[in-house]
Amino acid sequence: MDDTLHPARGQIVVVRNDPGLMCSISGTDDGEDETVYMMTRAAGMSHLSKSNLRTDLNLIPFLSGGGTILGGSYQKDNWDPLPDPNLATRIMKRCIELCPSLVKKGQGIEGLDVIRHGVGLRPVRDGGPRVEKEKIEGVWVVHNYGHGGFGYQASYGCAEAAVKLVEEALREKAKARL
Repeated sequence: MDDTLHPARGQIVVVRNDPGLMCSISGTDDGEDETVYMMTRAAGMSHLSKSNLRTDLNLIPFLSGGGTILGGSYQKDNWDPLPDPNLATRIMKRCIELCPSLVKKGQGIEGLDVIRHGVGLRPVRDGGPRVEKEKIEGVWVVHNYGHGGFGYQASYGCAEAAVKLVEEALREKAKARL
């Protein structure tokens, strides 16, 4: 049990609209636990053949066939798994205010083609992520958790550190057998 671990509730709206850019701004006038960001998702790449994929690789982040993620929130200790319609409205309004080209002129949030609403409870840990090894009842355990909303961004580095810890634990286990 780690009593420093808490949920950080994130809410998004996925739309078919393409803002033509990706951006993120921390904090909003709507509250410190709300933010605004837009990220296009790569998908719909079946038109890229294997022969031209290498030259088109730099275009992948800009393909919007997978929709655009509009966010969001970072609400610590909120366990609610259901989308909040009022928050969804604020998210969509903030994104349109930041990027009016997201919709046709004058449409407002009604101009968004909503695919779905989503909520995620991200595990965040007071003091930062836990990436360490520990011996519990004679068994080595490698911990790698508590990254909160930046788990994807930190995944490669933290996984690399965790692998090194596993290798250390295996060496220590081998030494103990001798």
